[in-house]
Amino acid sequence: MKINLPETVIAGLFKDNLVLVEEKSIPAIPAGQQVTNKKEKQEAAAEPTSKKWYLGDNKKNIVIIIKDPSAVFINDEWLGTLGKLLAACKLNIGDVAIINQLKTNIDFAAMKDQLQPKYVLTFDTLIQDIKLPFTIPHFQIQQYAGTTFMTAPALTLSDAATDAVKMEKRKLWEKLKIIFSV
Repeated sequence: MKINLPETVIAGLFKDNLVLVEEKSIPAIPAGQQVTNKKEKQEAAAEPTSKKWYLGDNKKNIVIIIKDPSAVFINDEWLGTLGKLLAACKLNIGDVAIINQLKTNIDFAAMKDQLQPKYVLTFDTLIQDIKLPFTIPHFQIQQYAGTTFMTAPALTLSDAATDAVKMEKRKLWEKLKIIFSV
């Protein structure tokens, strides 16, 4: 099966893997003092790095939480379906932050602090998994702490064309239209 991904999805997948090399100036060493230790030279030129723990740029403060044991962020099949759903909502991967709960276990308080989500959509992730004090059934839209929540089964991200999958996708699409005013 061949999957054609939109350019924005491909760019989003590989943006952290492309490296631009810039020459960095090494701090000046006072006269008469030498740095002879290779480790000291590396530390003098080193810059702190932070590892990105979600996929996307979170431009519109939309957090999507999944549980995918087969991928760091999200498998190709689910990403393809999610890309289509986002495009139908006039969004793209750059507008969201996709978190794989199995790889990055984060609670809502930390997520709220770091990503300021306006919307949180979960797929096979319970609201209790992100340490919230309530439960909601799939496809129910819930407001809490200035954020709109909705849960759905991961089945809705499947490419399968069975009647059950189509019915679940229809439910998801109806709720996404309400959430994003499409």
